[in-house]
Amino acid sequence: MNHIVYMSRAVRPLSDQDLKELLDQCRRDNALHDVTGILFYSHGNIAQLIEGAPEIIEPLFEKISRDGRHSHVVRLVNKPIAARSFPDWSMAFHPLEHEGFQALEGFFLPDQLPPTPTSMTIADALIVDLVRQAVLGAPGQSEL
Repeated sequence: MNHIVYMSRAVRPLSDQDLKELLDQCRRDNALHDVTGILFYSHGNIAQLIEGAPEIIEPLFEKISRDGRHSHVVRLVNKPIAARSFPDWSMAFHPLEHEGFQALEGFFLPDQLPPTPTSMTIADALIVDLVRQAVLGAPGQSEL
């Protein structure tokens, strides 16, 4: 099993509806291919960790890289793992409208994110935490 971590930039802001459609697509496709992970989205910044069989996630990453919804895709990590860190697919983003956010099952507000799994190596946990901060901002950081 491998995991890939990447960051990118949305070509346009994603609406709540865009995010719902993305979640539905990810759930459907990932269930078919036994892919798990976590995706962060906030203010046009995207970061994702995908995990699964190398022969599945490598072509998946190539497909993701060509997706027209984002650009500046940078792979940060591609390495073997002993076990999944995110066995349940989840996504995180900064909501555009709080009311709309409440209806988006499977998304977390930044202050409701689960902690980084203790099953991850220290190096991987640091990368996930850095990616989380790069996308969502440091804990307690407010927007100007």
